[in-house]
Amino acid sequence: MTFNQLKALVLLLAIPVGFALAVRLGREAEGYAKPQRFVRLHYGISPESLYYLPFSMLENVALARWAPGKTIVIVAGNSILNGYGQAERDVWTLRLQEELGDRYVVVNLAFRGALPYEAGALVAESLLRRNYPVVLVSNTSPGTVGRVAGNAYGYLYYDALYKGRLFNHPARDANIAEWEATATPAVRAEQDELRRAARLDANLRFQALWHHVGYRHLFTTWNPHTRPQFWQARASAVDNLPVAPPLAERFRTEVASELTITQGFSVNLAEPDGSGSWRVLGPPAEIVSDLIEDMIPPKMRRHMVMLLTQNAPFYRTRLTPTELARDNLVFSAYEQQWRKHGIAAHIVGLDFTDEDYYDRSHLAAAGGRKLARLTADYVRQISPP
Repeated sequence: MTFNQLKALVLLLAIPVGFALAVRLGREAEGYAKPQRFVRLHYGISPESLYYLPFSMLENVALARWAPGKTIVIVAGNSILNGYGQAERDVWTLRLQEELGDRYVVVNLAFRGALPYEAGALVAESLLRRNYPVVLVSNTSPGTVGRVAGNAYGYLYYDALYKGRLFNHPARDANIAEWEATATPAVRAEQDELRRAARLDANLRFQALWHHVGYRHLFTTWNPHTRPQFWQARASAVDNLPVAPPLAERFRTEVASELTITQGFSVNLAEPDGSGSWRVLGPPAEIVSDLIEDMIPPKMRRHMVMLLTQNAPFYRTRLTPTELARDNLVFSAYEQQWRKHGIAAHIVGLDFTDEDYYDRSHLAAAGGRKLARLTADYVRQISPP
């Protein structure tokens, strides 16, 4: 055998050996890869900076803190529960941990822009399926449920699904299949790609390996959130989410547009009842009811706290008396809608002050402390220590 033939043989053998080694390393990484000193998902470790944490990494964050005798409190939901507007040291889930004590383990897996039952909520479902003691805390606004697939964090649903992490819930499968069948060709192609990638990763574990390397060693994709050192390991990324300024500097811009958003929380969900008051519109309420039933497995519901988060009083007090009456009716009606499905739901923010808010919807540190005290009571009602 010539030297060139030997080189060709070595190269030929190196390809399958390297591939097998990568799969082995991916399986190992899936078991231990997790962000260190984790408080919340900030820009450096989130899809907003092209870091698409795999489902296993989110699970590992929770399991690394758990010990027998403790209850895992998974906080999901959107940027309000993520703590946007609070410094890392003041994130409300740190206060929630203090309120609950060491019999509970609080893990903030809220994603900015997430729907009430996606992303972090699926981690709670997976842990409950594996018989861990779990309470899920999430949030939403009236009329908002959404699907676990088809949104910014839908990739996590397919990741969990094809790794066998979720409850068997035929209604969810049927709902997503029906939605995909009527979606645009572009949406169907996107979902097909996500499914194919998840099926492959269920066997090859390339996502766990890559994100472990990206977190510990180096990253290769430029994005505005991690410039100019985009190549640095994400472990070095600093939590630089906005922090609420002094009260005098808040609520000074975009007042008209934010007030329009506040009005919009209920404008399409109720109609005049003919006697000077309001009644809830049937079709939107039916859609919400159907989506709760289809997206959330029954076994999960009694382990959930759903917070209907109100807007800052700066905007609510600018509603007309008629608009305020409609807003109150709609929030109460949708609180009951969640409860009808066996989910503990609570309206929060009605007794908060402007000082508690960073902007129209997000909380400052003071509001986070109030939210922590309320949520601790709600958690204990579901899962006493």
